[in-house]
Amino acid sequence: MLTENKFSKYLIYAFGEIVLVVIGILIALQVNNWNENRKELKQESIYLKNLQSDLKEIIVAYNVAIEYEEIILKHSKEILKHYESNNGFYNMDTIIPKLNDLTLRWGTTANSTTLTEMINSGQTQLIKNTHLRKDLIAFNEELKLWSTNTLNNNSNLVDKLITAGIVESGSIGLNGYSKIMNSTLKKRISVETINLNDNELKSIFIENLNNPNSKLRMVSFISFRHTLASLQKETNRAIIQRIEKLIEEIKNEIEK
Repeated sequence: MLTENKFSKYLIYAFGEIVLVVIGILIALQVNNWNENRKELKQESIYLKNLQSDLKEIIVAYNVAIEYEEIILKHSKEILKHYESNNGFYNMDTIIPKLNDLTLRWGTTANSTTLTEMINSGQTQLIKNTHLRKDLIAFNEELKLWSTNTLNNNSNLVDKLITAGIVESGSIGLNGYSKIMNSTLKKRISVETINLNDNELKSIFIENLNNPNSKLRMVSFISFRHTLASLQKETNRAIIQRIEKLIEEIKNEIEK
């Protein structure tokens, strides 16, 4: 039978054992939390670096698109200036290729595969900086919206309206595209074009094009193509500026 003294010692011993077990559990939980935090920080760093890389590639893609829009802007102005100088669509040998250039467009649907993956898998919470996380998610939505808008504009306004009208006029089979457009195309895609340098067909084309209704229609096509190119270029520039700010935010987060 335990004496009162021995019982007290037993309670103290038992209590000490319990305390040691609790401390052991707390230490184990702390170590586990530390390991989990370390893993999350490592994964966040990987994601941030991948995001940085993705965003830089998107800038490259949008700069390519801008390069095409600048050709369209330059040539649409030159065509209308030529029209005014010649009181109509005459002396068109150097102008027909520039007119044909207006049938082309370069849309981009570039996006961050890393960000898409993070959003779809619910991993955006790994980005500890709340402001940066919200900025990235908002940017992703803006980019999707603009990509959809670009595809719609290219399909419905450029392809179905302007390109169809210029092709119908007959110019696309005469002289081909301009040297600068051909050079720009060949840097990125392999495309073969054919055309006929036929003076009789050119005469028919010029005569038809200078019909008052045809002139009005073509001038409208050229002016509208210029407007679309300007909108596309300036929006692409704004997107690039937005991306550059995000890259800087990510850089600052990585260097913390």
